[in-house]
Amino acid sequence: MKKILSLLLCLCLLFSAAALAEDTAAAELQDTDVLATVNGTELTWADVEPVYDSLVSSYGNYYDLTDSANVELFRAVAMQNKINEVIMQAKIAELGIALTDEEAADAENDAQTDWDNAISNYISQQHSELTDESSQEDKDAANAEAVQYYNDLGYSPESLKENYKLYALYDKLEATIVQDVTVTDEEVEALYQELVESDRALYENDIAAYVDYNNYVDQMAMYAMYYGTDSSMDYAWYRPAGFRAVKHRLLPVDDELMKNYQDLQARLEEQVEAAEDTEDTVAAEETAAADATAEPTAEETAAADATAEPTAEPVTQEQVDEAKAAILASIADKIDEIYAKIDEGVDFDELIAEYGVKEDGTASDPGMTSEPYKTSGYEVSSASTNYVAPFVEAAFSVENVGDVSAPYISSYGVHIVKYIADIPAGPIEMTEEQREAKRTELLTSKQNELYTATMDQWNQEADITYTGLTPSYADIEAREAAAAEEAGAAASDETAADDAAADDASGEDNAADGE
Repeated sequence: MKKILSLLLCLCLLFSAAALAEDTAAAELQDTDVLATVNGTELTWADVEPVYDSLVSSYGNYYDLTDSANVELFRAVAMQNKINEVIMQAKIAELGIALTDEEAADAENDAQTDWDNAISNYISQQHSELTDESSQEDKDAANAEAVQYYNDLGYSPESLKENYKLYALYDKLEATIVQDVTVTDEEVEALYQELVESDRALYENDIAAYVDYNNYVDQMAMYAMYYGTDSSMDYAWYRPAGFRAVKHRLLPVDDELMKNYQDLQARLEEQVEAAEDTEDTVAAEETAAADATAEPTAEETAAADATAEPTAEPVTQEQVDEAKAAILASIADKIDEIYAKIDEGVDFDELIAEYGVKEDGTASDPGMTSEPYKTSGYEVSSASTNYVAPFVEAAFSVENVGDVSAPYISSYGVHIVKYIADIPAGPIEMTEEQREAKRTELLTSKQNELYTATMDQWNQEADITYTGLTPSYADIEAREAAAAEEAGAAASDETAADDAAADDASGEDNAADGE
């Protein structure tokens, strides 16, 4: 819970126009106004407003806080948080929960660190002109301004330390509540089976959807790695039919040869696309030409010639084939050696290690030297879009397990692919690491459920009286439920009316037919 406070200082710098709008909306409440009484303890607007302000800072941009209903919602959530705090503090005292000296020191150190970071962030945002070469006087002035800013908002190192220790106590209370929660092997297995059946329904007959989803997981993992965050997304738990496992030997080639081949191929593809587009407009152009009755003047012809863009030299398929042949010829000796050793029965993994090295000594395809791909190969289907097309073509160019493809050229080099095994459709087994991750997820979920249920029970047992100056969260929930029920009833009535009208129309039609 102390994370909440660690964010508040930073959030104070992010007040937006939406956040400012709440000042007017909440102006009718005074600091001394009592919003609720909890077991004899009065909660005033002064107690609740700091929590309200933090909520506005975090979520004000997503709500129209000129709308009184949204203001009431924010107030209700803030008030409920304070009610929970009063109840938790009473339970902490009742259960005799206290911080050790070490825990108290850790909380104070965390508070001081967050205070220092907040001051630093304020200065960097509000005084970007300061540098290491700036005078000490200017630095001290900026620091004093930052301290005063947070002091005005009710924060100080001392108050922050006390709040951090309080929230550390809340954490210990939560730990006490959930200490007996466990997760059995059977529960983990049941969750796994649910995941399998869910993905079976999604992907059993849709291999493209399976491929697209797993590609998305890969993208999220790369995003998380780039930004230094964690990605908890799982790959699909059910694999449809149509996959095979393959390994490949990737041979690096000369950069100039590869560039020439790619340029020619790209130009040829552009020509083909342009020709296809032209076919769609030929008829219109011919019609327009037939309608033209006047010959262009010499001046018009000269002007057109002067402004016309030069036509690029057309590329032929023969040129592309020659560039491709040049690449293969440049490494023909290696290719011949590889196939000769394959014929001799040399293990394909040995060939990967022997021939898959670039000039700088690194692997041409690191995937083939790391698990799980080193052992099981790549999982490929004809629908795979996470691999370059020539690699997929090579993977499916052979018919039998154990066969090796001809050399295929891609932007990465020359691929020689071996068909390792068929991958059957069905559930994808959990690794032990995945099983433990699911156990942790289940444990957290069960702990959260128990904590929420316990807080709900304590709220029910508490003597809570609302003054009515602002609705309670329970009031708002009841109001929203009633509105939803009313809307559902109205929709049902409208549907019934439409059905009745349709029946009437059908009856009239039948009567007309009878006549």
